[in-house]
Amino acid sequence: MRGKSSLKQLARLFSYVGPDKWAFIIALILVLFSSYANAVVPVLIRDALDLGVSARDWGSALYYGGLIILAGVVGGALSFAARLFQVKAAQNAVYRLRIEAFRAIQRQSMEFFDRTLVGQLISRVTNDAERVTGFLSFRVRMLAYSTTLIIVALYYMARMSGLLTLIALATIAIVLASNIVYAVKVRPVYDRIRRQTGTLAAEATSTLAGIKTVKALAVEEHLYARYDRENRRLMEEALNAARITALYGNLSFLVMGVAMAGMLYFGGPLITEGTLTVGELVAFLTYMLTMMWPLRALGFVIGDIQRALAAATRLFEIIDTAPRHTDPPDAVELREVRGEVQVEDVWFTYPSGKTVLRGVTLHVRPGEKILITGPPGSGKSTLLKLIARLYEPQKGTIKIDGVDIRKIKTESLRRIVAYVPQEPFIFNRSIRENIAIGKPDATPEEIIEAAKRAKIHDFIATLPRGYDTVVGERGVSLSGGQRQRIALARALLAKPKILLLDDPVSNLDAETERRLIEDLGEVLRGRTAIIVSQRLTMARLADRVVVMKDGRIVEMGKPEELAARKGLYREMLKAQGLLEEEVKAGGA
Repeated sequence: MRGKSSLKQLARLFSYVGPDKWAFIIALILVLFSSYANAVVPVLIRDALDLGVSARDWGSALYYGGLIILAGVVGGALSFAARLFQVKAAQNAVYRLRIEAFRAIQRQSMEFFDRTLVGQLISRVTNDAERVTGFLSFRVRMLAYSTTLIIVALYYMARMSGLLTLIALATIAIVLASNIVYAVKVRPVYDRIRRQTGTLAAEATSTLAGIKTVKALAVEEHLYARYDRENRRLMEEALNAARITALYGNLSFLVMGVAMAGMLYFGGPLITEGTLTVGELVAFLTYMLTMMWPLRALGFVIGDIQRALAAATRLFEIIDTAPRHTDPPDAVELREVRGEVQVEDVWFTYPSGKTVLRGVTLHVRPGEKILITGPPGSGKSTLLKLIARLYEPQKGTIKIDGVDIRKIKTESLRRIVAYVPQEPFIFNRSIRENIAIGKPDATPEEIIEAAKRAKIHDFIATLPRGYDTVVGERGVSLSGGQRQRIALARALLAKPKILLLDDPVSNLDAETERRLIEDLGEVLRGRTAIIVSQRLTMARLADRVVVMKDGRIVEMGKPEELAARKGLYREMLKAQGLLEEEVKAGGA
């Protein structure tokens, strides 16, 4: 079963060569001729010795010497041309494989990213793809070259001496058997090396992504120890692979040396008897030397087939687990959107097993502004992610204008609903590109208009390169408020009817928070807005407040109504020193 599976994976891998199959086939044909040109050299050496040197016919010696040079030149030229054709075909094949894997990663659900380390994914689309490239561009060529050379060599050897050919066959069988054992032993080791490389990359990615937190908490040594532990595991696996390779690789040289000694031992008497010439014995020894590298290379090729299959299998896993279509066949595109949101008996559990939403029902009218608040872990942010369809509920439905969001085309939904996360991701690109990331064809005027509405244009204008300023990885050169406003401009560029804001003031100081709240009042006009925040100053933007606790809605109503009740909202106001202010606002 394992063999059938490997053959199936190998066939699938070669299917990516399809569009360049003729370049690949031409390369293999050239390799065969190149191998043959090199395989006849020992025969030419035999003739140069027997017909030229031994017969003292120097003209023949020069003739065969010239043919040896010609065979070398022709073999080298053919090998060069074969490499050009095959590398082109291989690079194109791996390009198609890599881009398909990258597309598949983008199609994966959020649950996939919750359980998969980013470092592992990076390792697959880089290291694994490179392993496949090396196999298709070099190892396949070496397999064809080595096999052809060995077959041609055995043919000419059999014509010269049956006894010495049997020695050669026994040598080849022993070397190939050791190569097969090598391949069986080394594949699981290289599988572990690949996985461990991804784990190590994930450790480095995680640490470097949170370097500010690492330094602030002074946990460098702790994280260094974790990285050192994973790095040591990788080193141990690599050393294990090196030991296996060294043992079986050097075994080939030992066996070949013994075989050549045997040929000298048995070949001497044959020369004396006149059944073998000096030139033929030299040809046999030359063939053994010529086959030493191909036989050794076959071991590497067999091992590389295993490693390439392991790498390709990891890429195929990504491709096969990704949904082919994110939209059902009957998906619709909403037009004339009003902005009504209905959440009906929604339950949601994360892959970890933690249930965060328990029968949530909420109706948001078109143009209404809702503030969702409550203690940490009550399911507020998760509800926004479900409305944005980043996750799918296990039970219940979410509708926009009466249509289940699972029946709305994803592209249409993204135009209708804009989601601004609590920690907006800023790419290491220009501010212009960051704002237009969701609408690459946006005009400069549209980008500037969105920035003005998000109240970030004036700041951008003060920068030396304006909208072309590169903000650094994750927006490191920007403050929290500036990142929030760029993310808001990014959302507004699509002119969404429904805006979802996840704690937009969590990282802001009091003054920046006050200004953002004032600006949001203008931004939200004419839109349905659902805002998640524990900062109840945001309530001044809301028509209604929804209070959640333990995955359920426990209170709902106008801000002033909830402030007058003796409930969780009133307790939160009191804790934030806002109770008196809220009551006065209600009385007014």
